[in-house]
Amino acid sequence: MANNKKAPLGSIENPIKFMDQDFKSLLEECLKSGKMFADPTFLAEQKSIGLPEDADPKKAIKWQRPKEISENAVFVEGTTGTTDICQGQLGNCWLLASLSCLTMHPKLFVKVVPPNQSLSKPYAGIFHFR
Repeated sequence: MANNKKAPLGSIENPIKFMDQDFKSLLEECLKSGKMFADPTFLAEQKSIGLPEDADPKKAIKWQRPKEISENAVFVEGTTGTTDICQGQLGNCWLLASLSCLTMHPKLFVKVVPPNQSLSKPYAGIFHFR
């Protein structure tokens, strides 16, 4: 008889969903509609990242999708290393330092950044992290 008991809430197998968002449902909805994902809980605007507007227009944050930055952009390709992660002007060193440390522990990295995510087809502008 198969064990139909659900994994504990908050475990890798049954994570707590941020703002009750379900990655698979959101991905399928975007692919079906042909529209790129835009997170209603994290708007593409300055206040979402906690930085004040810079008076210098040259330093203004411009929200772009990866392929708008580089036609050859990839999400994760092959193995990862600490030098793969570089900080820009956002001040998100806390996130980047954590990801950089995770690159030294591949088994943990794939638990936080699930594999098989890509900027290639099917691409819907949404990624999954745990």
